[in-house]
Amino acid sequence: MFRTLTPDDVAGVIDLVVAAGMFTPEDSGFLTEALAGTLAQTPARMSDADGVGATCWVQDAPDGAGLASVVWCRPEEAAERAFDLTMIAVRPDLQGAGRGRVLVRHVEQVLRGAGQRMLLVRTSATARYAGSRAFYRSLGYTEHPPVADYWTEGDDLILFTAKL
Repeated sequence: MFRTLTPDDVAGVIDLVVAAGMFTPEDSGFLTEALAGTLAQTPARMSDADGVGATCWVQDAPDGAGLASVVWCRPEEAAERAFDLTMIAVRPDLQGAGRGRVLVRHVEQVLRGAGQRMLLVRTSATARYAGSRAFYRSLGYTEHPPVADYWTEGDDLILFTAKL
């Protein structure tokens, strides 16, 4: 069902997150380098207690046309056994069928099995991300007070957390 990101998937991940409206093509350039860093950190087995690192999973589309979904998580710096759910995206024509929920639950299960204690999600308070906020609320994540002007002037940070 899910597989670990390979170097051949990076362009497909970028196409997917642009199609899903997470980033514009102009804003997505950083992902090539960031995902390359994740590829270098991905442990052979996430359950290795000493080897839990940044990991990106993808799912191939059922129609064979590229990727259906992607989820990327990374350890939080200077926080004990906490991870950041950095990115999640589902191809637009496949949204609404529970794929996002399955992705998040997969990450939670893997991290819980590796002895991690918390998963954090950072999103924007803008109208563009209203669906994302509703999604994490529906999963039972705890929503914390906004941090004003975090992303840019007028764009607040909304933090969601889940204890694993």
